[in-house]
Amino acid sequence: MAKKPSKLAPGMLVTLVLCYFTEGFVDIVGVVSNMVQKDLGQTHTQASLMPSMVFIWFLILSVPAGLLTNRIGRRKMVLGSIFLSVLALVLPLLGYSYPVILLAMMLVGIGHVALQVSLKPLVSTMVPGDDLAGIMSFGQFTKAIASLTAPIIASLGAIWFAGGIGWRLLLPVFMVIGCLAFASLSLSKVHEPSMEDNQNLGVKEGFQDCLKLLGSSLVLLTFVAILCHVGVNVGMNISSPKILMERCGLPLEKAALASTAYFLSRTVSSFCTPFILRLVRSRKYLTVCLSLMTLGLLAMAFGRNAVLLYSGICLVGFGGVNVYPLIFSNAILKVEDKKRNVFSSLMAMAFIGGAIFPTLMGVAGDRFGQIGAVAMMAVGLAYLWFYSRSEARN
Repeated sequence: MAKKPSKLAPGMLVTLVLCYFTEGFVDIVGVVSNMVQKDLGQTHTQASLMPSMVFIWFLILSVPAGLLTNRIGRRKMVLGSIFLSVLALVLPLLGYSYPVILLAMMLVGIGHVALQVSLKPLVSTMVPGDDLAGIMSFGQFTKAIASLTAPIIASLGAIWFAGGIGWRLLLPVFMVIGCLAFASLSLSKVHEPSMEDNQNLGVKEGFQDCLKLLGSSLVLLTFVAILCHVGVNVGMNISSPKILMERCGLPLEKAALASTAYFLSRTVSSFCTPFILRLVRSRKYLTVCLSLMTLGLLAMAFGRNAVLLYSGICLVGFGGVNVYPLIFSNAILKVEDKKRNVFSSLMAMAFIGGAIFPTLMGVAGDRFGQIGAVAMMAVGLAYLWFYSRSEARN
């Protein structure tokens, strides 16, 4: 087993910050799908294929990515994921068409799956034990910065360079950061633990282990809950600007800032939650979070002015960001220790909700307007309420 460093070097901290920022590239899918829909005159259904191309890979590649990480090592896997993410940003600069954007979103999705399964284990190797929790928390904050700034940069680009590069100003900015992350990690010295025990496990066996685990009612209920949570989260990122455009008549360049408000509320909530959980039990706090989301969706369903709609968006963001960690942490403690790695891979597969919900919301949006999209998110939220009540009885 590799020995952890006794102290985190400043250069290593910079490397980790850059890697976590790259992890936030996945959240550009909201602003990109809305900007492309406007530029190319697409329907909501056509635009919904873009987030689907990102999140469908969680179902297909979560287990194989984990097995590949065991074979080639964590650093190589992270480097490969960063490379794919940067390549995805380059493609729309070379040619701007719907097929090219779909290909770019596919690469973003594949890269993000690889990063999800390899970055946190790599951080645990690079960071001293006493600093690990703090670095991971700071890493999530850094990821949130990427999510916050993407709509701002895209909106400024659309305003400053109308008819030219437009929103695509976002791409070279993020591309430079991705290149810096790749170069910095390439030059870092990382001593990884041996993973020989896992190298003979095949993809077939990995999927079989996951499917067997679904035989547990707890695991199945949790899988669907995370699927719904991710679906609502991605749906909010995509639909909140559309709702402001439909109800308030705002141009996309201004309405896109709704995504920034959404991610800002999530960032604030993530900062506050550790302090709140010292005073409130996690099950009660899950009820509080779901209540905030319910109020937010009601405001989005019936609001007709920007203040009420922005309030609803922020309420969903503030409550929704905590749902995944609360559900995941409660469920994994009930799973046998030797099955927890398989459980984690299975929960990563549940991110397919980010492909399912936006597609259904796009169809509903074309047929009924954005009230249809909100109704689809309400279905996901209703299941989360059912899950929380089921857990309370156990």
